[in-house]
Amino acid sequence: MKQYEFSLERIRNYKIQILDKEKKILGNLNRRRDDIAEKIRYLEKFGDEKTEQVQLKQIEGVSMMELSSLNYLIESTRKQVETLLIELERAEEIAEAQRKVVISIYQEKTGMDKLEEKQIEEYRLLEAKALESEVMQGINNKMARKITA
Repeated sequence: MKQYEFSLERIRNYKIQILDKEKKILGNLNRRRDDIAEKIRYLEKFGDEKTEQVQLKQIEGVSMMELSSLNYLIESTRKQVETLLIELERAEEIAEAQRKVVISIYQEKTGMDKLEEKQIEEYRLLEAKALESEVMQGINNKMARKITA
Protein backbone atom coordinates (compact mmCIF):
# COMPACT_ATOMS: atom_id res chain seq x y z
CA MET A 1 0.00 0.00 0.00
CA LYS A 2 1.38 3.43 -0.89
CA GLN A 3 2.38 5.87 1.83
CA TYR A 4 -0.23 8.39 3.05
CA GLU A 5 -0.12 11.85 1.53
CA PHE A 6 -2.57 14.65 2.40
CA SER A 7 -4.16 15.75 -0.85
CA LEU A 8 -4.63 19.38 0.25
CA GLU A 9 -1.16 19.89 1.78
CA ARG A 10 -0.13 22.62 -0.66
CA ILE A 11 -3.36 24.53 -0.13
CA ARG A 12 -3.03 24.24 3.66
CA ASN A 13 0.56 25.51 3.49
CA TYR A 14 -0.64 28.43 1.41
CA LYS A 15 -3.35 29.17 4.00
CA ILE A 16 -0.72 29.05 6.75
CA GLN A 17 1.40 31.60 4.87
CA ILE A 18 -1.60 33.87 4.39
CA LEU A 19 -2.58 33.42 8.05
CA ASP A 20 0.91 34.46 9.19
CA LYS A 21 0.82 37.51 6.92
CA GLU A 22 -2.64 38.54 8.14
CA LYS A 23 -1.57 38.06 11.78
CA LYS A 24 1.36 40.43 11.19
CA ILE A 25 -1.01 43.00 9.71
CA LEU A 26 -3.29 42.60 12.72
CA GLY A 27 -0.33 43.04 15.07
CA ASN A 28 0.65 46.27 13.29
CA LEU A 29 -2.92 47.56 13.46
CA ASN A 30 -3.12 46.76 17.17
CA ARG A 31 0.17 48.59 17.78
CA ARG A 32 -1.12 51.61 15.89
CA ARG A 33 -4.33 51.56 17.96
CA ASP A 34 -2.30 51.30 21.16
CA ASP A 35 -0.05 54.20 20.08
CA ILE A 36 -3.09 56.40 19.48
CA ALA A 37 -4.54 55.45 22.87
CA GLU A 38 -1.21 56.29 24.51
CA LYS A 39 -1.16 59.70 22.80
CA ILE A 40 -4.68 60.34 24.08
CA ARG A 41 -3.66 59.44 27.64
CA TYR A 42 -0.62 61.70 27.40
CA LEU A 43 -2.62 64.64 26.05
CA GLU A 44 -5.37 64.19 28.63
CA LYS A 45 -2.76 64.20 31.40
CA PHE A 46 -1.13 67.28 29.87
CA GLY A 47 -4.52 69.03 29.64
CA ASP A 48 -5.29 68.17 33.27
CA GLU A 49 -1.94 69.56 34.38
CA LYS A 50 -2.50 72.79 32.46
CA THR A 51 -6.02 73.11 33.91
CA GLU A 52 -4.60 72.75 37.43
CA GLN A 53 -1.93 75.28 36.53
CA VAL A 54 -4.61 77.75 35.40
CA GLN A 55 -6.55 77.25 38.65
CA LEU A 56 -3.42 77.85 40.74
CA LYS A 57 -2.47 80.90 38.68
CA GLN A 58 -5.98 82.32 39.10
CA ILE A 59 -5.66 81.96 42.86
CA GLU A 60 -2.19 83.53 42.88
CA GLY A 61 -3.07 86.17 40.36
CA VAL A 62 -1.92 86.10 36.79
CA SER A 63 -1.82 88.38 33.79
CA MET A 64 -4.46 88.05 31.10
CA MET A 65 -1.75 87.29 28.56
CA GLU A 66 -0.48 84.29 30.54
CA LEU A 67 -4.01 83.10 31.30
CA SER A 68 -4.96 83.41 27.63
CA SER A 69 -1.86 81.45 26.63
CA LEU A 70 -2.69 78.62 29.07
CA ASN A 71 -6.33 78.53 27.95
CA TYR A 72 -5.15 78.29 24.34
CA LEU A 73 -2.95 75.31 25.27
CA ILE A 74 -5.86 73.63 27.05
CA GLU A 75 -8.23 74.18 24.13
CA SER A 76 -5.65 73.01 21.60
CA THR A 77 -5.06 69.87 23.67
CA ARG A 78 -8.79 69.20 23.88
CA LYS A 79 -9.14 69.47 20.09
CA GLN A 80 -6.18 67.13 19.58
CA VAL A 81 -7.78 64.61 21.94
CA GLU A 82 -11.07 64.84 20.02
CA THR A 83 -9.26 64.23 16.74
CA LEU A 84 -7.33 61.31 18.21
CA LEU A 85 -10.51 59.79 19.64
CA ILE A 86 -12.01 59.74 16.15
CA GLU A 87 -8.76 58.25 14.82
CA LEU A 88 -8.78 55.67 17.63
CA GLU A 89 -12.34 54.63 16.81
CA ARG A 90 -11.41 54.18 13.15
CA ALA A 91 -8.26 52.21 14.09
CA GLU A 92 -10.37 49.93 16.31
CA GLU A 93 -12.81 49.30 13.45
CA ILE A 94 -9.98 48.44 11.07
CA ALA A 95 -8.33 46.16 13.65
CA GLU A 96 -11.65 44.41 14.30
CA ALA A 97 -12.19 43.84 10.58
CA GLN A 98 -8.67 42.41 10.31
CA ARG A 99 -9.27 40.21 13.35
CA LYS A 100 -12.30 38.74 11.54
CA VAL A 101 -10.13 38.04 8.49
CA VAL A 102 -7.57 36.24 10.68
CA ILE A 103 -10.28 34.19 12.38
CA SER A 104 -11.79 33.21 9.01
CA ILE A 105 -8.46 32.03 7.60
CA TYR A 106 -7.67 30.22 10.85
CA GLN A 107 -11.00 28.39 10.67
CA GLU A 108 -10.28 27.35 7.08
CA LYS A 109 -6.87 26.02 8.12
CA THR A 110 -8.37 24.21 11.11
CA GLY A 111 -10.97 22.66 8.81
CA MET A 112 -8.18 21.33 6.62
CA ASP A 113 -6.37 19.97 9.68
CA LYS A 114 -9.52 18.10 10.71
CA LEU A 115 -9.98 16.81 7.18
CA GLU A 116 -6.41 15.50 7.22
CA GLU A 117 -7.03 13.75 10.55
CA LYS A 118 -10.11 12.10 9.07
CA GLN A 119 -8.20 11.05 5.96
CA ILE A 120 -5.38 9.61 8.09
CA GLU A 121 -7.90 7.64 10.10
CA GLU A 122 -9.47 6.28 6.90
CA TYR A 123 -6.01 5.44 5.55
CA ARG A 124 -5.12 3.54 8.71
CA LEU A 125 -8.35 1.57 8.50
CA LEU A 126 -7.64 0.65 4.89
CA GLU A 127 -4.07 -0.23 5.83
CA ALA A 128 -5.29 -2.47 8.67
CA LYS A 129 -7.78 -4.18 6.31
CA ALA A 130 -5.03 -4.72 3.73
CA LEU A 131 -2.75 -6.21 6.39
CA GLU A 132 -5.57 -8.42 7.64
CA SER A 133 -6.23 -9.55 4.09
CA GLU A 134 -2.54 -10.38 3.60
CA VAL A 135 -2.47 -12.36 6.85
CA MET A 136 -5.62 -14.26 5.86
CA GLN A 137 -4.16 -14.97 2.42
CA GLY A 138 -0.98 -16.28 4.05
CA ILE A 139 -2.99 -18.51 6.40
CA ASN A 140 -5.10 -19.81 3.49
CA ASN A 141 -1.98 -20.56 1.46
CA LYS A 142 -0.41 -22.38 4.41
CA MET A 143 -3.60 -24.40 4.97
CA ALA A 144 -3.82 -25.22 1.26
CA ARG A 145 -0.21 -26.49 1.26
CA LYS A 146 -0.90 -28.67 4.30
CA ILE A 147 -3.98 -30.16 2.66
CA THR A 148 -2.16 -30.90 -0.61
CA ALA A 149 0.82 -32.35 1.19
